[in-house]
Amino acid sequence: MLCLAQVLDSVDVTIVNVALPAIQEDLGFSTSTLSWVVNAYMVVFGGFLLLGGRLGDMYGHRRILLGGVVLFTVASAAAGLAQSGWWLVAARAVQGLGAAFIAPMTLALIALIFPEGPPRSRAFAIWGAATGIASTVGLFAGGLFADGPGWRWIFFVNLPVGVALLIAGRLLGEGTRPVRSSRGFDLAGALTSTAGVGLLAYAILQTDASSRGALLAVAAVLLAYFVVHETRIAREPLVALRLFRNRSLLGANVIQALRGAAMFAVFYFATLYLQGVLGYSALQAGLAYVPLTVILIAASSVGPLLVRRFGTGPVTAAGSLVTAAGLAMFTGLTPDGTLMHDVMPPLLVVGLGLGVIVVPLTTAALAGVADSSSGVASSLLNVSAQLGGALGLAVLSSVAAGATASASGGPVETLVAGYRVGFGVAAGLMAIVVVIALTVLRDRRKAS
Repeated sequence: MLCLAQVLDSVDVTIVNVALPAIQEDLGFSTSTLSWVVNAYMVVFGGFLLLGGRLGDMYGHRRILLGGVVLFTVASAAAGLAQSGWWLVAARAVQGLGAAFIAPMTLALIALIFPEGPPRSRAFAIWGAATGIASTVGLFAGGLFADGPGWRWIFFVNLPVGVALLIAGRLLGEGTRPVRSSRGFDLAGALTSTAGVGLLAYAILQTDASSRGALLAVAAVLLAYFVVHETRIAREPLVALRLFRNRSLLGANVIQALRGAAMFAVFYFATLYLQGVLGYSALQAGLAYVPLTVILIAASSVGPLLVRRFGTGPVTAAGSLVTAAGLAMFTGLTPDGTLMHDVMPPLLVVGLGLGVIVVPLTTAALAGVADSSSGVASSLLNVSAQLGGALGLAVLSSVAAGATASASGGPVETLVAGYRVGFGVAAGLMAIVVVIALTVLRDRRKAS
């Protein structure tokens, strides 16, 4: 049930992308406003994650999870019925709000329901496999619906899933009781963190450099005040900053941000190469990721065994090194390449590395965290993934664009040159992860 909730959340990050041309044609979006079909979801999702996690810790993880499912399901119906651009963007924003309440609760409930050790590691492995499936399913499901019954079914398909989740919610029993505080709720912390993270996500997704700078400055001020408020003013902080004294949690969040940047880069550059250079359709490009899903599932299922044998740090480092090697293989892309020779081998290597990382990273992020803070700790991991992915993609796409502009040759040759540089920088980020994992996560070894 928790994995299905995570799939509902994750698949909507990618499923809309390949249907954007059809949505633009039907609802009359301009080129500059079309991106908000994606951005409205991402900004609200990222902005409300911390609030969603804290509400779960205070009022019950099961209750907040099911409330998020209701919001997400109703918003999905509204999105499918949209008759104008603003209607669809508003519905996507509400979807993002529901997702922000669902995502941290799935991890928090796993941590509460399954005891630490092998049972929890196995649960994290299944959860990680579901997340990997959702990310790739979204890429080809969007093309399947857009080419078939129409783009509206991208949203309507969420309705039976949401209803099934609400019915299955009664299966969640012990370990989900609320942890209420007698000193009230930190409203100022909730407002400043939500506004700060939301503006940061919005700024990252902006294409106008001048407005991006101003938004980043405002976001920095809000987040700086949030830190001061949580450490010196709030009686009941939204996020107890003492959590960051936990080396394992801090290191896991930094690694998660860099991992998100690498994964977004793979989907972004590989999809552009498949469609723009090799001439694949949206559906064909999505289907090319099916082997990645298979290898992610297989690798994540091995994660618990590796963690018990070698510990979180060494396993995370090994998976990151494999991921870096796969990204480096992508730097050999050529304008006249093929799927099986140029794309599939590095894609499988990257999938193997990313799959191995799932369990040790999640285990490290929640190790030693009290039940009363599990929702916030899970939210932090999700925030790191979303903002790390968005910021990393913005940086990597800018670097690739610069490389394209300075390269010589025809349009296709220069594009491929940019993609190669983007993949090379992403490989460098994963190399940094190897160092962090070996130094920061080295004390998290688990006994078998």
